[in-house]
Amino acid sequence: MFPVPPPLRRLADQIDGWLDLRCPERALDLLPPLLADPEARPAGLSLRIRAQVRLGNYAAALDDLGELRRSQVTDDWIELTEAWCRKRTGDLRGAIRCMEQLLARSPRSDIGHFNLACYLALAGERDRAIDAVTLACGLSAEFRDFARDEPDLDALRTDPRFRALLRDAAGGADAGADDDVDDDPDAPAPENN
Repeated sequence: MFPVPPPLRRLADQIDGWLDLRCPERALDLLPPLLADPEARPAGLSLRIRAQVRLGNYAAALDDLGELRRSQVTDDWIELTEAWCRKRTGDLRGAIRCMEQLLARSPRSDIGHFNLACYLALAGERDRAIDAVTLACGLSAEFRDFARDEPDLDALRTDPRFRALLRDAAGGADAGADDDVDDDPDAPAPENN
């Protein structure tokens, strides 16, 4: 995602591998050389952010995201990850602001619109949430399936516009009226990306 000088690429790949294996502690142990090299620091910060998120250290991840931002790096991943961390620290306004910044830069970001809808729904802004989820579904039909199971959108389930959006995806079946929606917390949800 971020450039790594050739002498440190193997180490960066190793750290990335530990993160893929869900071993963030091992990744954190290996990070100092990347963080010490000015050219590799943005990559090191992104890897440390991933490790901190995996460990549930959202405040530490937010600190690193702030530094990454100050380095003038622009990447949708930064906005998505910061919003995700802000939600988990109880800062829904901050999460919404992150998604609005992402969408100002990338107005056709389907995941940006979807995540904005999630945060708006949680903040009680139903009309804006409906608009955002509708845009996400218009940009990518797969978001209708995600919307059906996303618990963050529960506040929208009785809204006729939301029900119509899900019904359109189901080919006429009243998917929005289905009270047996599986709210499996391990189900893939774009908001968690």
